[in-house]
Amino acid sequence: MIAKIEAIFHKYSKWIESIFLIAVSVAVLVEIVSISKTISPSQLAVQFGDIPVWKIGAIIIAGLVAVSPMIGYDVLLNKSLGNKMTKAYLFESSWIINSINNLAGFGGLVSVGLRTEFYGKKVESKNFAATLTRLFMFIMSGLSLFSIVALIMVWTGYANAYVSQYWIWLLGGSLYIPFVWVTSTINKTVITTRFKMQVTGISILEWTGVIGLFLFIGWMIGMPLPMDQVMPIFVAAMIIGIVSMIPGSIGSFDVIMIIGLSDLGLPREAAVAWLLLYRIAYYFVPFAFGLILLIKNFGASFNERYNEVPNQIVMTVGHRIVSALLYFSGVMMILYATIPDAFDRWHWLHLLNPWSANLISEFPSIILGFLLLLVARGIASQVKRALYPALIVLFLTSCYMYTREVSLWSVAFTLLLMILVWLIRARLFREQFIYSWEARTIDGVIWATLVVIYVVLGVYSLPGFKHHHHHHNLDFVLFPSSKIWLGGLLAIVVVAIFVLILERYLEGRRLILGDELDADRLQNVLTNFGGNANSQLAFLGDKYLFYYQNAAGEDTVVLQYRPRNNKLIVMGDPFGKSDDMEAAIEKFIHDSDQLGYTPVFYEVSENVAMYVHEYGYNFIKMGEEAHVDLPDFSLVGKRHKAERTIINRFERDEHHFEVVEPPFSTEFINQLQVVSDEWLHSRKEKGFSLGFFDESYLQRAPIAVVSDGAGEVYAFTNFMPTNNRVETSIDLMRFRDDAPTGVMDFLFVKLFEYSNAAGYQDFNLGMAPLANVGMYYRSFTEERVANLVYQFGSNFYSFQGLRDFKSKYADDWRPRYTSYAKSSNILFVMIALLIVDNQTIQPHTLKKLRSRDK
Repeated sequence: MIAKIEAIFHKYSKWIESIFLIAVSVAVLVEIVSISKTISPSQLAVQFGDIPVWKIGAIIIAGLVAVSPMIGYDVLLNKSLGNKMTKAYLFESSWIINSINNLAGFGGLVSVGLRTEFYGKKVESKNFAATLTRLFMFIMSGLSLFSIVALIMVWTGYANAYVSQYWIWLLGGSLYIPFVWVTSTINKTVITTRFKMQVTGISILEWTGVIGLFLFIGWMIGMPLPMDQVMPIFVAAMIIGIVSMIPGSIGSFDVIMIIGLSDLGLPREAAVAWLLLYRIAYYFVPFAFGLILLIKNFGASFNERYNEVPNQIVMTVGHRIVSALLYFSGVMMILYATIPDAFDRWHWLHLLNPWSANLISEFPSIILGFLLLLVARGIASQVKRALYPALIVLFLTSCYMYTREVSLWSVAFTLLLMILVWLIRARLFREQFIYSWEARTIDGVIWATLVVIYVVLGVYSLPGFKHHHHHHNLDFVLFPSSKIWLGGLLAIVVVAIFVLILERYLEGRRLILGDELDADRLQNVLTNFGGNANSQLAFLGDKYLFYYQNAAGEDTVVLQYRPRNNKLIVMGDPFGKSDDMEAAIEKFIHDSDQLGYTPVFYEVSENVAMYVHEYGYNFIKMGEEAHVDLPDFSLVGKRHKAERTIINRFERDEHHFEVVEPPFSTEFINQLQVVSDEWLHSRKEKGFSLGFFDESYLQRAPIAVVSDGAGEVYAFTNFMPTNNRVETSIDLMRFRDDAPTGVMDFLFVKLFEYSNAAGYQDFNLGMAPLANVGMYYRSFTEERVANLVYQFGSNFYSFQGLRDFKSKYADDWRPRYTSYAKSSNILFVMIALLIVDNQTIQPHTLKKLRSRDK
């Protein structure tokens, strides 16, 4: 019969367990509903409101201490299994297991699963299961000993009469420790006496911590009860809660405790407050730490499996959230100083504002608010130097709110924000703060709006101001007095000073990437690895040069650029060793980012545009580059009939084309200077993407001239050495006002013939800016904006005329692009390009430009 009953029980054990759990849960729920009807929420709020912050902190620390003895179980378990691991890993994993198991419960099932995951993978499964079972047998030894004490108190009449009804539960708990000790001895299991003593000792420490924490909380919040009477109730409630297998004993334990404490004369609101603090200190705070550690541990392996992409996503999202919270905090501080009554009148504002519990005086609030906005920008810009200012401002904010007796939640919000800022410190890698135009515009709108609101409302509140349409529902915008408003206005002035000081601190000493022109170093790269159609521009000295060095420390690739605001405008494709191009670009982007700069790649080839696109760069077409196929060039045919006529006329009139090799005489340079000055018509030279008349620059390459029958030069152009025998190009092309019509055609045709004879395959006619860019209604908006801005800002040349002229000779048009980071706004990118490309310049004025480039 007994065997049959055992078989039925075993067959339906899961159903029986589920029914038992549901029945207990329903009974507990009914009792909770009944108790809740007798509890006053307002009285409960008063109970919590009267507890000082330092006591809350002490209770939380005590809760963490109370949980810590449970780590001993896992130390003993791994020692028995022979597992070797670092102390840090053992501490973290044990904290995760025990804090989650405390809250989740389910009869220890969570504990088994987590311990198997952390410790059981490197151990034979049977051995692990046996050791874990032996450990679990004695985990409740400490509670059993406290049950014996409580049972003695009941039987001697020392305990409260209420707890006497639970004597059977206390008896069961008391019998547990002798039962497991006797059975383990009789069965002659492999459990050693030493192991039993160790687990029992740890269990006693654990349950001493649990019971001690509950009594400590009661003492800290001033509960007028004899703590020796509370202990038996707590032990009985805990035993019943554990048997119920409800996660964390939530409900069953609480019902017994509330009724028991009420029987001792404690108001139910006070009992609930006591229990809630216990739950927070022993369950929820340790669980929060455990959850963080769990994410850290499992996140590390998950992150490693997916090449650290998850970590990058989490850190990026976290960084943006923290930056947004800092901005939000700053705005709320300032608004609350400006329109404090609105937060009391409008409930949704009251909910949004973390500091709306009390009126905050204007002066510190405004200062802290604007400082929060600035450090928010520093954090958003990922600047290293912003970390400690952000923490200091948040600390001062929390101290100020604490001294003003602002609510606990407000202080907690600020402290949480400090923790979050500290957690994302790895995202703060930039060495300096450069206030980009994009960021300054956004911040300027926010700051200006807040200042205007403050000033306008202040003027509206002045005594002499007539309120013709005054409505009482707008009273919240009025300041209490003009003196307070003037004080706040003074605060804004003081804030401006503080902000400037902080901004200068964040900027630090401005560091510029790269080097100034070293002609010998540059020529060495060109000689060894070759250049391109733009490489000769580097000798102008109006740009910085970034040298990429290979593993041997040899310069192999060069990028030329000029800084403007936070943008490094790179002129054309990098040049040098082709195998190192991608590595050089990657290094340049990385080093620029470290210093707070954002590269903009101007007039680059499709290959470069596609490569930097992998780094999050957008691109727009900036025009097309014209090329002439020299071996196939001929004036024969209808296409060049007009050009044949021009050539015949020039030759008939005895005009001569000649290529002069350097070095050039002073007399020759002076002749060219006269032609150049007449061509400029008092206009200033441009640089960057074009050359300018400079003797040292012109002395580096041959110059082609056109002279009349008397030998007087009236037109010239200088070659752009590419240091290869495939492509050639020119830079300056200038002529006098009295030059014969068609001189440019004559010069180009002769250049083509000369270059073809010299063995070149391709003649680069240069860019036709904005050729076929943003011309159609279906074009990208960015390209249409670029077209508009560039044409509006550039009146030095006629772009369309340039395109039409080059079309006469071009066999091939190759697109050129401008690539810019997604964080950059196309409008500001185009403005930077306009400034740099149209900036008037004199030879070798890089040092003079440096201050303007900032």
